[in-house]
Amino acid sequence: MKLKQANTLWLTLVLVGCGGGGGGDSFPADTPSTGSVTISGTVTYDLVPANANNIGLDYDAIRKESVKGVRVDAIDISNTSLVSTTTDSSGHYTFSVPNNTQMKIRVSAKMLRTGTPSWDVKVIDNTNSNALYVMEGALSPSGTADSQRHLNASSGWGGTAYTSTRTAAPFAVLDNAYSSMQTVLSANANTVFPPLQMNWSISNISVLGDTSLGQITTSHYSNGNLFILGDADSDTDEYDDHVIAHEWGHYYEDKFSRSDSIGGSHGQNNTLDIRVAFGEGWGNAFSAMALEDPDYFDTLGLSQASGFTFNVESGTSATKGWYSESSVQRILYDVYDSNDDSNDTLSLGFAPIHKVFTGAQKSTPAFTSIFTFINALKDENTGDAVEIDEIVSDENITTIADIYGTGRIKKESDYPYHDLIPGTPLAIKISNADGTYNKLSNRQYVKFTIASSRTYSIKVEQSNGTNADPDFYVFDTSPFSRVNFSDGTEPGVEEKSISLTVGDYLLDVSDYKNILDAQLTVTID
Repeated sequence: MKLKQANTLWLTLVLVGCGGGGGGDSFPADTPSTGSVTISGTVTYDLVPANANNIGLDYDAIRKESVKGVRVDAIDISNTSLVSTTTDSSGHYTFSVPNNTQMKIRVSAKMLRTGTPSWDVKVIDNTNSNALYVMEGALSPSGTADSQRHLNASSGWGGTAYTSTRTAAPFAVLDNAYSSMQTVLSANANTVFPPLQMNWSISNISVLGDTSLGQITTSHYSNGNLFILGDADSDTDEYDDHVIAHEWGHYYEDKFSRSDSIGGSHGQNNTLDIRVAFGEGWGNAFSAMALEDPDYFDTLGLSQASGFTFNVESGTSATKGWYSESSVQRILYDVYDSNDDSNDTLSLGFAPIHKVFTGAQKSTPAFTSIFTFINALKDENTGDAVEIDEIVSDENITTIADIYGTGRIKKESDYPYHDLIPGTPLAIKISNADGTYNKLSNRQYVKFTIASSRTYSIKVEQSNGTNADPDFYVFDTSPFSRVNFSDGTEPGVEEKSISLTVGDYLLDVSDYKNILDAQLTVTID
């Protein structure tokens, strides 16, 4: 859907210093300009870090962090931009303006660069007609000599609660996008980033509903948009760097690679559908890469004083394997980082990871998983294959030799892939023993090859009763795309006639009713 033109939302300002005259309630009229002066300064925001144990925010340790790569404008008395520039990596800006001119500095929560590389990232208020967040200083004369105007976005914290506008929050959110982009640029300095909108509001709450009302469920990524929680005394994420970088990692998958994840609830100890395990493990690992910090944390609760934390690299998990997001995150981070530990003696950095994501992972004929990623990584880094296998083995995963994970040993009975020959029935089982919707065994994948183009009948029928409600999706594997889905309502059976051309296909089969053990028979005739 085409995005509407953003409005402008004014934020409060903490003006740390203002050369060339102080602000006031009234100003003299502009005098004719006979030259120009240089205005420069530094833009910062109040960064509220986590406590030393990463549980809750530490408002006693607020520090000023530079606002990097954002647009800065000199605005005259008629609200017209005289000149604009971009802050550097230290938050510094400089430009020339006419002297003796009433003007103010406006800083937008927006990073924009054209050409190569390029990006267009903005922080908007999804609860206020997608208004763009900005902060600005007071009008004052530019004078006849060079001067400095420094701006700082305040946290709004009043000692025990937020008591004024949380001006810093949009810039804290944007700073995570900056760090994430730098990670990708380290692998490809000419990267063209598709536009990204980061939706943050103090009204963004953990309720499912209308995002324009702030009902965003949780911080998440969807179709070029990040939605970030801002509900004080419940769950705020503007300072939860890993949460934002994790969601930016999903943007990266969507725009540069491919993710077949079906989403849903997940956790470090869950036994997950392999697509979900990889996607969420990747998000966690990427947050550690982008922030150069493996200590993931999420703060929440009254006064943002509670939360949880885990170490992406060394955190323990009762669930280790090809279906575990915690195993996936450790594997990916160990491939990347320079710290040798346990069976990790590899330090590949981000470039080889980026190459897999933008290449083999994007075009793989299998569902995206740790199998597809590791198989491609070994193919493209043959000299490091032994070290890669050792990292994988440390997570109780048998050596990965193909994109389907053929030959793994642990939880063999829950392996989701099955081969079907058209005309020959295939028996599979759907189970909710590990949970529902996106857990391992909730869905089974059926591989089959079509030798002649025609209309085929695909039928999935329960063989141990009629209380299940089978569903299936059909995927073409070259290029990979979903081509059809079932939509019947007959108890215990799902059947659909579909026109298929020559090639390889996948079925994703599930049971809508989530009965304990649904025995199903799949036929393609």
